[in-house]
Amino acid sequence: MIKLEAVPTEYVDKIRFGMKRNNVRAVLGEPKEFKKTATSKMLTDDFGFCHVFYNSNEECEAVEIFSDTEVYIDGSLIFPTNLKKAKEIIEDFKRDEYGLISKKMSVGIYAPNNKMESILFGEKGYYSS
Repeated sequence: MIKLEAVPTEYVDKIRFGMKRNNVRAVLGEPKEFKKTATSKMLTDDFGFCHVFYNSNEECEAVEIFSDTEVYIDGSLIFPTNLKKAKEIIEDFKRDEYGLISKKMSVGIYAPNNKMESILFGEKGYYSS
């Protein structure tokens, strides 16, 4: 099991927001590249346990983490857990049609049927646009 520490709007483990794509790859290894959606302008890197998203300057703007990976904030497990526990860690989470979202902390949890499938950490303002 992979264990990662995250500081919202700053970093996920060794990946800092604003880090260049080649530096992310130097840390995580060689990914598979793909377009997340048909309208995506930038390629996303798939490292198996996570996807890393980049802006037009090839700088990391978000990291989405999947199952078989534990994510901690200030030593508290936020993923995978339940939505109630996640709301105790990030108090301004709001429910949306996909799960939970915190615009202030740039964190989103994808949880269809209230079951966590992924957690996304973004740079400051990631969910504002």
